[in-house]
Amino acid sequence: MVNQYLIDYYRIAFLSTKQKVTGGKLNLAKPVLLLSVISAIEDGLLADNRIHYQIVKPIYEELIQKVQNEPTPIKYPFYHLKSDGFWKMEWKSEVTQIPATPSDKFLREKLAYSMFDQALWDLLQDSDTRLYYRNAITSYYKMKIENK
Repeated sequence: MVNQYLIDYYRIAFLSTKQKVTGGKLNLAKPVLLLSVISAIEDGLLADNRIHYQIVKPIYEELIQKVQNEPTPIKYPFYHLKSDGFWKMEWKSEVTQIPATPSDKFLREKLAYSMFDQALWDLLQDSDTRLYYRNAITSYYKMKIENK
């Protein structure tokens, strides 16, 4: 049974991410990261709610080029999405201190993986729900990109 309330809860969360505004322009890095993760799930590149930095990075880099004139490096949204409540990060055991904004190298070497809330991950296993979220994000942020 589909839980429409839960689907709507995460749609609102996706459309309410905290984003940087520079010169009156919204930075779309977090929504693009979400679209990249959705694409990686769609393509079968992610499993068990483990979102690997190196897997999502090429998808993100291709997509951000289409959305922003000055692409934001993935390290920023990948790390800072944790402040939005539905994204967690699992560090390798040897990590004792995390910088305020980790470098690309630090994330590649010290981050085991990121993950969504389990309820969100479960929702994203359904192709209709992925399409619903993809359309909601691209429509809300007025992104001109091709949907799968």
